[in-house]
Amino acid sequence: DEYLHAKDAALNALDMAKDMVRQAQHVIIPKSMPIESVQVRVGIHIGEVTCGVLGERLPKFAVFGSAVNLAARMEQTSLPGRIRVSNDFYEMVKDSETEWEGDKKCITV
Repeated sequence: DEYLHAKDAALNALDMAKDMVRQAQHVIIPKSMPIESVQVRVGIHIGEVTCGVLGERLPKFAVFGSAVNLAARMEQTSLPGRIRVSNDFYEMVKDSETEWEGDKKCITV
């Protein structure tokens, strides 16, 4: 079923985001006084995107679309150490995740 495949992919993305935030906390910022670790914030949304490799001399993989823009807004309005998700993403995975905080659809890692 296509919906179940999308939900599994969404849950995998959420697990990856949690791992990224956790691992970043183990990275120490050089010469920081007091000692500080890297703080990551993550935004997640679901939707259609366009992607491809751009450039010939120095090719880069790029992803475009309103889903990318909304995920970026989720990240920009999140706090360090948190994952903020869009309402569409939340509705897809809410029954499979237990760490939601408040009405902002955030998870602190």
